[in-house]
Amino acid sequence: MDYQFLDDRVTDKFQKKLSVLAAVGPFTDGFNEFGASTALLAIAVLFHLSAIMSSLILASYWIGVGAGGMIGGIFSDKIGRKTLFVYDTIGMGVFALISAISFSGTFFFFSRLLLGFFIGIDYVAALPLISEYSPIKDRGKQLSFQKFFFTLGALLAIGEGLALTVLVGVYLAWRYIFITAAIPVFILFFLRKSMPESLRWAVENGKEERVKSIKKRLNNYGIKVNVDKNDLGEETSIKDNIKKFFSRPNARALIYIFWLGTAYSMTINLVSVYEPKFLSDLGATSTLSLLGSVISAALGLLGTFIVMITVDKIGRKNIGVAGFILSSIPMGIMYVAFTLHFATLPLIMSMFAIFYFINVGTIGTLQYVPAVELGGTRNRGLSMGWDKLWEFPTAAGAFALYAFLGPINSVLFDTIMPVIAGIILYILAIETKDKSLEYIEDETINENEEAHTFKDVEEE
Repeated sequence: MDYQFLDDRVTDKFQKKLSVLAAVGPFTDGFNEFGASTALLAIAVLFHLSAIMSSLILASYWIGVGAGGMIGGIFSDKIGRKTLFVYDTIGMGVFALISAISFSGTFFFFSRLLLGFFIGIDYVAALPLISEYSPIKDRGKQLSFQKFFFTLGALLAIGEGLALTVLVGVYLAWRYIFITAAIPVFILFFLRKSMPESLRWAVENGKEERVKSIKKRLNNYGIKVNVDKNDLGEETSIKDNIKKFFSRPNARALIYIFWLGTAYSMTINLVSVYEPKFLSDLGATSTLSLLGSVISAALGLLGTFIVMITVDKIGRKNIGVAGFILSSIPMGIMYVAFTLHFATLPLIMSMFAIFYFINVGTIGTLQYVPAVELGGTRNRGLSMGWDKLWEFPTAAGAFALYAFLGPINSVLFDTIMPVIAGIILYILAIETKDKSLEYIEDETINENEEAHTFKDVEEE
């Protein structure tokens, strides 16, 4: 089927509404993930945990995200995006509340694990849905908007943590943060019901009745859909979907998605969730430690916004490679400051903020983009899940590594690793700018080129 009526469409009310309703998921992820920054200052004392155990308990969140992403991704491709898109919000809200009442390290581990599981499911439902409705020329912007909301959630979580630490103390602040995180997703449950299923998914899988329902909902937004019965495909099994995703033609895309997410997780966590602990170990107060994270998150939000409005012009590959290489500069300056003994807390906080601006603004913003542009309609949920799968081992490994290396050697690691990551990304990256989803699928997993790029659409 020709999706030109979606691909060359100007982004309008429907796409904007869908993007906002989807973005509350990443917002909640950012809020819960960075709420852990405040928790990291408290749980070691409250639950009598070592530094490594505290880090591993916080990493349970990424175990859940990875598992939810992979399992949810398989079902997103099998049963559709919308069911998961609506009902995963309940789990996100419930387990945020349960995290807030944790009374032991074990309880906190499992509550964070299950919270992450539903967050992972949300990504593999929401992001494919956005990509399958976005115009070609704005698809990168629409997907990057999700990271903007993630960073906004992170900033507000850290800001709330700072304010509550001053008002009620760090040992209560983190509990209030998780309670706050539950509020928007319960509201989201009702708002998301109005959104249609993915037209691409329904047509590809031969869901005639769902196509009729989608046509009615899209017609309400002025989008006319003409689908002939001959356009309908046939439903395939989970086994066949997985087999095609892990086939030889898709190998480069698999490695590219893996490396983008993994290298990002290996470089960002020292400055994201771990920053308050890092500063605290160097003698900063809890308030000053959280203030450093607020500054970093604010600059990260700015970086994300800049990339969001330029990604469809500059391209995914150029932004990713430049982002990794440039990230090493502030960390290198910090390492020199440590070794030559002129490091101060203001200098460290400044370099962290600059690193965060570059790293989150570029690679972090891109993390959501290639994963759902590659893989094909039958595998787009699984493709996003493949990206999320690697958050656990890299996050857990990074947290344990930082605890083992100590502050100075951790900075050295984050100086060298981005350069290596950028070089490898340059070799692996697949540029998806100006290409329709069908063109990308034919170019990669199907090994032919029958669809069109955005430039082709303009010429037509």
